Amino acid sequence: MSLRRINADVSLSEDDRRNLLCELFGAVGEGSAVATGTQVDYGYHIFMGKGCYFNFNATFLDGACISFGDDVWVGPCCTFATPLHPLLGRERAMRHGADGTSHLAERNLPITVGSDVWLASNVTVNPGVTIGDGAVVGSGSVVTKDIPPRMLALGNPCRAVREITEQDSVADLLAKAGVA
Repeated sequence: MSLRRINADVSLSEDDRRNLLCELFGAVGEGSAVATGTQVDYGYHIFMGKGCYFNFNATFLDGACISFGDDVWVGPCCTFATPLHPLLGRERAMRHGADGTSHLAERNLPITVGSDVWLASNVTVNPGVTIGDGAVVGSGSVVTKDIPPRMLALGNPCRAVREITEQDSVADLLAKAGVA
């Protein structure tokens, strides 16, 4: 119910939205926010530090823990998927409970995103991945392996391409454009 209200009730104050997020998620740090269109499997496996922002249409398949450090920025339409998809048929076959009911035996691995990370739009993070502090992941990337701290990573599959340094500052560019 709280997710439906977060996504649809335009009359909610910021405090109301935050309270609903705190009811739904495992932890929500001070100053963190989630835009509308958010989808979750469970919600209570999601832990975010302070100052995080998740833009429109974030998807959290949280069969395992998905944790975010402080000051994480997530662009629109990003997905965090903890479920494994076994390639061997016997590992994904339906299971039968003692009472005769059928169910999938879903297996999940946690996702960990460090502090000061920026994930651009349409990034997918796969099960078991850790993204290190200060990393930046480019638009459209599919992150299948760990990304070291302070690295620019991009592509499908995503790979670290170089370290982020002071040379990457946009301060001079913004000053030149008159928007500093």
